[in-house]
Amino acid sequence: MQELDSTKEKVILFFDVCAKIEGLCASLYHYYSDIYQDNAHVSQLWKKTAMEEENHQKQFELVNRLRDDIGFDLNADLERTYRIHQKLNTLLAHVQQNPPDIVTALTKAIEMEESLSDLHLDSSVRFHDDSTRMLFQALREFDLDHVKSMRHCLSIMMLPQSEMVG
Repeated sequence: MQELDSTKEKVILFFDVCAKIEGLCASLYHYYSDIYQDNAHVSQLWKKTAMEEENHQKQFELVNRLRDDIGFDLNADLERTYRIHQKLNTLLAHVQQNPPDIVTALTKAIEMEESLSDLHLDSSVRFHDDSTRMLFQALREFDLDHVKSMRHCLSIMMLPQSEMVG
């Protein structure tokens, strides 16, 4: 990555790359929704999660447009953000060539979401203005449950396997 001329350029790049990361997550989840259509509940979960990732993407795009009008501090590592973007591009290409089974897809998605949690807008940006902070916290709270939903779905998927063992 080339040396950035200013903090403003770093902020613009961070928001742009984070929006792209959210878009890649959405693409991955839309893909899973399509390939697991034979299980309506799981397919619906993937679709809902993809739409939540698209919402995250729009949040980063909105903050990027408002960046000159609102006060905030950036609490993120741009190099790490670039590495994550590259890894997600590679992952998406890989799963499209070698689709995982449903349990693996759920397990890896949960791990991925947990490892990316610090990039979410409410973690990576500290807004100076209370009303702006509260707006983005409200947006975030609306979709906080997708990892919880994936865990629940994974538990249901694993139940028949654990019953067979006994």
